[in-house]
Amino acid sequence: MVLGKTKEIKGPNYGVFDRFIMRLESKLNDIRYDFLLKPKIRTTSSSLVGLLRDFVGLGDPKMPITVIDLSSVPFDVRPTVAAQIGRLAFEFNYWNPQYREFPILLICEEAHAYIPRDSQSQFAGARKSMERIAKEGRKYGVGLAVVSQRPHEVSETVLSQCGTFLCLRITNPSDQSYIRGLVPESEQDLVDILSGLGRGEVMALGEAVPMPSRFRFYRPDPVPNSDDT
Repeated sequence: MVLGKTKEIKGPNYGVFDRFIMRLESKLNDIRYDFLLKPKIRTTSSSLVGLLRDFVGLGDPKMPITVIDLSSVPFDVRPTVAAQIGRLAFEFNYWNPQYREFPILLICEEAHAYIPRDSQSQFAGARKSMERIAKEGRKYGVGLAVVSQRPHEVSETVLSQCGTFLCLRITNPSDQSYIRGLVPESEQDLVDILSGLGRGEVMALGEAVPMPSRFRFYRPDPVPNSDDT
């Protein structure tokens, strides 16, 4: 019996996943992703209780404010992390029977970086999470404050739910026009003075103030290490 040489048959998916495997190996070997793929502290489900206590400010009674620094998180997973942070904040009080006595305020610095106006798929989770807080959070004692130097790039849904605006100096005409469309009609003319505000001055508009007010923040002490303070 003579056996001929078998011919290799390549299926329709031959080589399709090679690039994916290379990218996955690259992520696994990148130390920047260790917090996500190779955690060293919270490695079991039993650590979730401590994580939640630290997250909502119950871990240390002297520090009711929790700061989550995402500057070291790789850009491509930053929206995913932001989405989970928003989900934790909402879900915690959603299931908390004493939510009225335990309000949570989530402040999003540089909000345009992970709650953008554009409907890109990579930001879908973060947008959905934060927009849910903006639309439904007040019913469960969860508030959302967004901070951005480019408000016209922030989710329209989030900004449309904001009741109060603290506006510092804004010179970009696109941003001024966008803010003018967000504030009540009776206060739209005040947007014109935003370009003339001094350093540390702010215009307060909306529900938190009985009438539009212009005031100045106290200078920080100690002064931050910055060229623009």
